[in-house]
Amino acid sequence: MDNLCDLLFELSSRERMNIMQILLQESLKLSHVSQRLDMTVTETSRHLQRLSDVQLVQKEVDGRFSPTKYGELAIMLLSDLKFVSDNREYFLDHDISNLPYEFSNRLGELVSSTYEIDAVMLMARVFSILEEAEEYIWAKSYQFSPNMVPLVQDKVANGVDFRGIYPRDVDIPPDLEHRVHFRDNIEIRLLVTEKEAMAGFKHRSEQPRYTGFFSKDPKFRKWCRDVFQYFWQQSV
Repeated sequence: MDNLCDLLFELSSRERMNIMQILLQESLKLSHVSQRLDMTVTETSRHLQRLSDVQLVQKEVDGRFSPTKYGELAIMLLSDLKFVSDNREYFLDHDISNLPYEFSNRLGELVSSTYEIDAVMLMARVFSILEEAEEYIWAKSYQFSPNMVPLVQDKVANGVDFRGIYPRDVDIPPDLEHRVHFRDNIEIRLLVTEKEAMAGFKHRSEQPRYTGFFSKDPKFRKWCRDVFQYFWQQSV
């Protein structure tokens, strides 16, 4: 635990985290780091020395500082905590314990997303995602909104691959039934297309809450796609 505590302590400094972030983009000399972050040379040197002491950065022969491979890995793994901490209030009320570990330990892939709390705005974004889809629409949710049926049917008629995962008591149009799997428990709401995705976790009250995270980021979309495929294979 000593190494972990040392790592977390050194990265608990905003200044040292800022140094790590700019060095991940470009190796820099002490004076350039100081200028980029508007810090004194003395202060910058002190922070770089601390980062060097725990082997997060190294000084190259030309005087430039760069992250070690260990430092790169540490910052990459912190993306999980960044996503969770950025959305602290959300995760106080939402549960991810019912997600398989292979997905819950990849939450950092969702960091480049925006959170939508307004149900009306969320539905507007969902319709926009559906309208722009050209290759596939994969959805997992508590219900199949009747308002979406004509749009989905039109997309399917134009060759878009639609797949849905819904509770067994949801009414599905007969022409779409063969494209739907049923599942008793909806652990997470998902909407995935080749352009954008949405994810919403289960509220601790067990009642449906129409809020969610949206992004066009490839990592975000891949996470959502992987989760959907997992549950698609687990459903009937």
